[in-house]
Amino acid sequence: MTHRSQIVILIWALSFMFTYGLVLWGLLHMWPPPPATWSVEQVAQFYIENSLDIRLGAMVLSWASAFMVPFAIVIAIQMRRLETGLPVWTITQFAGGIMMSIFLVLPPIFFGVAAYSPERAPEVTHLMHEFALLTLVTTDQYFIFQMIAIAVISFTTNDEHTAFPRWLGYFTLWAALAFEVGALAFIPKEGPFSWNGLLVFWMPISVFGAWLLTISVCMFRAIIAQQRAEAAGRSGTVGQGAAALS
Repeated sequence: MTHRSQIVILIWALSFMFTYGLVLWGLLHMWPPPPATWSVEQVAQFYIENSLDIRLGAMVLSWASAFMVPFAIVIAIQMRRLETGLPVWTITQFAGGIMMSIFLVLPPIFFGVAAYSPERAPEVTHLMHEFALLTLVTTDQYFIFQMIAIAVISFTTNDEHTAFPRWLGYFTLWAALAFEVGALAFIPKEGPFSWNGLLVFWMPISVFGAWLLTISVCMFRAIIAQQRAEAAGRSGTVGQGAAALS
């Protein structure tokens, strides 16, 4: 049941992750985001025209946007089986992954608030819009804790059925560097470092999705291998006991 539960939780997390991406694109209309150079009036008009879509998107993501929580739980379980003694790196990963979820939950709420009363003063809607998008792309504070911990386990443990091969550690470090660029969105409003630019929006969100899919595949394979190994061990033990009785 432990292995099966991990697989169920992973599928749960992946389904919510795909839901997040679809809603960000199809209902919130933030994939990619509107230009940061839009005027107060343009932003207000955007929320008037898309008020229902955005509020529906905020509602859906009120259920689905914390998908990093189940991911962090399964990653922590897989790390704990490899870490001896006090599981410092497991705890670090778990804390970082859980905190990451907050900054995936908040932007849809802020978008929903901006669309809730689009007839209000345009300056207020504009403020909520900026608050939501900057929260989405600049909140890199907790990624590093989760990813460094995973890389350490990848580089320092050797197990036949590990979910964290060495190559995944290198990929995770590269992904962490890609995410950290997001904080630069506070500076420019145009170009690759703006909130809808290549290096702040497109690269981090693409790498984030690829990283989550990759580590999920690694965990699926490891969990299935661990389950088979334990089943084989139990069969061997039963066989030895039967032989001894005979």
